[in-house]
Amino acid sequence: MPGAPACVPGIVVPALSIEIMTSASEAPDAPSTPSDAEHHDLASRLRPPLLQLHFLVRRNTPGPDLTPAQQAALQSLLLLGPVRMGELARYLRIRLPSATSAVDGLERLGLAERSPDPDDGRAVVVQLSEHGTQLTSELISARNAMLAEHLSELTDEDRRSLDAAVPALNRLMTLYRDAL
Repeated sequence: MPGAPACVPGIVVPALSIEIMTSASEAPDAPSTPSDAEHHDLASRLRPPLLQLHFLVRRNTPGPDLTPAQQAALQSLLLLGPVRMGELARYLRIRLPSATSAVDGLERLGLAERSPDPDDGRAVVVQLSEHGTQLTSELISARNAMLAEHLSELTDEDRRSLDAAVPALNRLMTLYRDAL
């Protein structure tokens, strides 16, 4: 599986009001090594704003009307490159017929294409079409621009805090992905 993940599409949900609480580990008498309860507490506070931010960016970016499975397949094809349908289904953790259906829809929209597997002419690989690659690149750019616009409204301290958190979030994402 690829090493550096790109932006991953999500499911559109209505906006939620989420307040980020102060971490228990920021308290002066917090233990030096976090306990399982502290890990759970951090996870329960970190997950909602990350998910909500992802949903807000996804929902407010114009793009094609795709099902969640098609969105996931589109993003996965960007990450994986040409891949057999079975491998795509395993990567997405869905059944082969569901992956096939998602790719069929992407193919009808001109976003993906099938071709003979260069290693085994009996098999077929699927990949993003030129249009699919261009559209995905445009969507990522639009999402980055929207996020940058909102980042500009934060304080310098908030932006520095977010910037400092990026390496840890990337390591967490890698640990999570590798555990699947």
